[in-house]
Amino acid sequence: MNFKYSLTDTKSDCNNFTLQQIEKNEVIEYKRDCCNFVLFVMQGEIVVSDKSISKSLSGNKMLLMTIQEECIRIKAVEDSVVIVLKFYNVESLILESLLQKCTEDMKPCLFSTETICPELLRFLSTIEDYIKADVFFQHLFYLKLNEFFGLISIYYTEESYSAFLSPLLYYKSKFRYMVLSNYEPNINVIELAQKCNMSLRNFSRRFTEEFGMSPGKWLMDKKDALILESLSSANAVMTAIAENYGFASSSHFSTYCRKRFNDSPYGLHKKLTARAER
Repeated sequence: MNFKYSLTDTKSDCNNFTLQQIEKNEVIEYKRDCCNFVLFVMQGEIVVSDKSISKSLSGNKMLLMTIQEECIRIKAVEDSVVIVLKFYNVESLILESLLQKCTEDMKPCLFSTETICPELLRFLSTIEDYIKADVFFQHLFYLKLNEFFGLISIYYTEESYSAFLSPLLYYKSKFRYMVLSNYEPNINVIELAQKCNMSLRNFSRRFTEEFGMSPGKWLMDKKDALILESLSSANAVMTAIAENYGFASSSHFSTYCRKRFNDSPYGLHKKLTARAER
């Protein structure tokens, strides 16, 4: 019988440490959470699989993998105890620092494995105690998550933690490429999420994590930049620009420019072209 306990960020349906006690041959699944996963095998042996991998993990091993709209399966080869860390949006200066140190020639990968060092094992034992005691207070999840990254930085070599964290680099670059390749000047947030094959909720959370702002603000800023670029052309035609960026009429375009840039399209055109001629 699978027993499950959890230390959860109450503000999220995704971020948590979960303790899984899994009997031999039992299978559990995690579906479509759009999260990063770290599996810590405390006892026993498991097989982790999804569409792309099938990996055996024994005691004192950990695995990091990133998924978007996938499902992962955990099957116990023998009676096992596993701590599962799921995290999505992590505002961690420690993690950002570690990722920046990852070597540029690091080969992208979807998952990585590493041995759990004694210091990290002691940390995981405290996580297990917290979960079993049902202890929770505000920010505990993020405190423990940052502590995990801190231990990684202290007790593993740069080469080791770079290799272990490399799937996070792959995930970030993959998402950014997906957004930029599907962007169009008049696209809205719902359409962009659909083109990226993600739910609006998961897309918005992932976008904010990657770009540092909401997708709505990013699209608006992007549109503003393109409008100003068009208006800076010496041969700019106001009606054509208004049509290209989805405005119903020239007056609608003029109202937008006055609201966003405090000037009319023609006034902006004069300023921008005069600046370019200097």
